Amino acid sequence: MRRLITTAVFTAISIHCQAGPDQAAHTQPAASPAAGNATRHDLLRFTNGDTLHGSFLGFGKDHTMLWKNPEATGPIEFSTKKTHRIILNGGQGHQKVAQNSTITLINGDVIPGVISSADDKTVKLTTNHLGVLNIPRDTVSQITPSPYGGKLVYYGPLSTDGWKIVNPPEPKNDDEDKSGEQKKGEEQAGNNKEETDWKHIATAWYAGSNKYSHLVRENALPDKCRLAFKLAWRGALYCNVALHADFAPPAYEGKEDARNNMAATVGHAYVVSISTHSATLYSCTFDEKGKPNNTRIDDAHVSLNLSGQEEAQFEFRIDRANRQLLMYLDGLFKIKWNLGDKYEGLGKALAFRNLRYSNAELRVSDIVISNWNGLKDSAQSMRTPDRDVILLANGVDRFSGTFNHLKDGRISFLGSYNNQLTIPANEVQEVHFASSRYRKIPDQDNDKSVYFYVPPYGRISGVPSRGENGNTKLLSDLLGEVNLNTNYVNIIDFSHQNSLLDIWDDNF
Repeated sequence: MRRLITTAVFTAISIHCQAGPDQAAHTQPAASPAAGNATRHDLLRFTNGDTLHGSFLGFGKDHTMLWKNPEATGPIEFSTKKTHRIILNGGQGHQKVAQNSTITLINGDVIPGVISSADDKTVKLTTNHLGVLNIPRDTVSQITPSPYGGKLVYYGPLSTDGWKIVNPPEPKNDDEDKSGEQKKGEEQAGNNKEETDWKHIATAWYAGSNKYSHLVRENALPDKCRLAFKLAWRGALYCNVALHADFAPPAYEGKEDARNNMAATVGHAYVVSISTHSATLYSCTFDEKGKPNNTRIDDAHVSLNLSGQEEAQFEFRIDRANRQLLMYLDGLFKIKWNLGDKYEGLGKALAFRNLRYSNAELRVSDIVISNWNGLKDSAQSMRTPDRDVILLANGVDRFSGTFNHLKDGRISFLGSYNNQLTIPANEVQEVHFASSRYRKIPDQDNDKSVYFYVPPYGRISGVPSRGENGNTKLLSDLLGEVNLNTNYVNIIDFSHQNSLLDIWDDNF
């Protein structure tokens, strides 16, 4: 059952108490929405499913937070034990971090910033949201001087910008063969369907009930790129993903219903048909009369074995010039399709379609489009217990050995055969540190810790409390006490689900 709380009075009955006058006098919203985004609000969700719009003001003492609701006379104090998640400024955050380098901590936190230096003791990182950090090396699993091969093309969906809905052409019926009553009955049946299109909620797209509609992002895919996204589903998984589509099918006079013909809508493209059991690749082409054709690539499809799951991470690595298309599932390589002598995808669009078999529901999130460095291997092959591994941004060269230091924009690295390398940091994509040198941390999360997400791909966790000058004081298991500027945060997650999303919450 959906529950949407719109007044502070309703909320007060169940889980809050009014903040004192001294708190109200010294508390201000974290930030004002930027010009043009004045209608965006912060959104608070509680563990019982209730939601409340307003403004996040900050954290207080003893695991509390302050909230301002337009219908309340003053700030409201909540226990964070009752809080599930906060979305700031409609999932946009109020300020953007510079997309520079990143470091990854051994607990999964990712911190964007500028890596000033690194050695066997410390990694120094200058950030927008945490200031200057001197991070113990044994807490760092990876440094990334050039994330995603040096260029991140897209991360989202943080908003609907750049997305649109495309529906196939209506079937061409021979109305002369139908009686007036028959046509009237069909029109009434069509009007009663009330099919819905894709809907953007928080940081995800949810498919509507229209099984023919395509969620499209034009000019999305470069000629050589990585496309990663997360699919979640309720019921059976049956969806299509169109790659390098041009959405320009030629005119065709045929009268057959083309709504289920992939090429008739997406135009010249490749379409990966994904189900719980398998994935199959089709090329979408047209004959000389404009009739759409869908040709299955190769004789065998790839088995996915997703029965019993409700979520999976997909990744495609695409190279138009070399006619390559590779697919990965949950970080593991699944297949490389042979595309033949001609690349049939003539456009740059990306599209998703939920086929709605048995009214199945679909959610698409965590979409990342970036340059591809040309490597087939998944990231998991970069992790070893006893050696550091360095991957160059050219996508060809990698070395294992011992990382010495990063200083003055250059990395010193001792190879496995005592060959000393000095490499400009801007030519290095990633350095993965040997896992045997990691600090030992508890297997279980601190139940008082909170995840703070920083778009487009950052996260920092810790126990929050009231800070100074509008900041949040954060006690991290790995970094100690740091000051976090929440203006750069878009999601505050108390749920420990390590996800930006709630499960099928239409009010979220």
